[in-house]
Amino acid sequence: MKRFCSFSLRSAVQNTLSNPQSRLLLLFGFEGLLLQYAVSLNSIGNNLYATNLGATDTQIGLVTTIPNLAAVLLMIPCGILSNRTRCSRTVPMVLLLIMGGAYFGLGTVPAIGKDPMASYFFFLAMTTGGIALYNAQWQTFFADAVHLDQRNQAFAVRNRCMFLIGIFVPLLCGSLMALRPDTGGKLWVLRVFYYLAGACMIGQALLLRRIPCPLRREEDRGEKMGLALFRQALGHMFGHRAFRSFFAAILLFYFAWHIDWSLWYIAEIQYAGMNEAQLSLFQALCSTCQMLSIGFFTRLCREKSEHYVFLFACLGLFLCPVMVATMLFLPMGARVPYFILLGLIGNIPQGMISMCTVQMLLQVTPVKNRALIVSIYTLFITLSNSLLPLLGVWLYTCLGANARALGLICVFVAIARAGVVLIMTGRYRRLKKSGDLFRPLA
Repeated sequence: MKRFCSFSLRSAVQNTLSNPQSRLLLLFGFEGLLLQYAVSLNSIGNNLYATNLGATDTQIGLVTTIPNLAAVLLMIPCGILSNRTRCSRTVPMVLLLIMGGAYFGLGTVPAIGKDPMASYFFFLAMTTGGIALYNAQWQTFFADAVHLDQRNQAFAVRNRCMFLIGIFVPLLCGSLMALRPDTGGKLWVLRVFYYLAGACMIGQALLLRRIPCPLRREEDRGEKMGLALFRQALGHMFGHRAFRSFFAAILLFYFAWHIDWSLWYIAEIQYAGMNEAQLSLFQALCSTCQMLSIGFFTRLCREKSEHYVFLFACLGLFLCPVMVATMLFLPMGARVPYFILLGLIGNIPQGMISMCTVQMLLQVTPVKNRALIVSIYTLFITLSNSLLPLLGVWLYTCLGANARALGLICVFVAIARAGVVLIMTGRYRRLKKSGDLFRPLA
């Protein structure tokens, strides 16, 4: 019986690896798993690392701003380079190797000099900023490596693996930090996790080599570097009606999302009173529910399109500032369960944001100069992610840096996100009426 089970398992693995489509899905699943380890660690670890290094509220705001500004500066050069390479896999692989070394540097920050914050922000720009660059170039690589008919399935497999690792990393990291009452002990826990992230990035680069990616045709690689190349890319972005409509709507979505990005952490720590274990539990619950719901949302994508599913993400984001504003009226003892419960409901559909936005972007983007167009698009999104959180913290400080200030900003953000819901609903109805929900528009 034991021999039979062993043979069956081995046969199943061999059949999966011998099937090109199944092997491709498996490789993208492992690629997403390794990437999500670093993303989950950044999500829970970057602010806690800065806090234990002695960061101020303003510096906490810079934890999001500085990496994204670094990504903004390098986004176009990376896009031009990727646009000219024969294989769209090359630039993502190089970025992964650079990030691998930078994570080892980030883990060594407490041992560098008397002012660790400068070193912290330098390596943070290379790691978190590097992931922003990687995600931009990955979209082009994904479009080249996966046929249009397989993209939803590949995304679903990849996202399931990402959510799976997203459950365990915050739980393990937060629990180990909670066991260490001293600042030095907490820093050591995070340092070990950052070292592991470096190893994951290098492993991911090696894995990326195993994913087959066709070489580009010469006519799809665009012209050599020059103003003509930018004119072509910008001409499509702002002269093509379908892209212009998508771009304007998605910018408003990200503006409304990013403005309270850093305030979310301040609300968790200062106003909900959550500790490391509770923060990790909340993030793990979000990942668990997102993983369990991905099958439902993927079916909705196939039946009603990504544009329809994206409306759920917009509604979830609208609920989050409403939850924080109403939480401030509760006694301190009731805030943590209230925050976790309603925050969980709001976060469940947000797991589909990346899948929906990438699919909607590729729908309106031509093959020619795709890497540069995606880079310019991502530059605007990254610029929003670098400046809007800092603006939110600045407004919070100007209004008094208290519960009243947080409540006022949450009311403003809720109104802005309600407007986004209306805009995205109108756009979905217009595309449905014209029969353009599924067909390429570029």
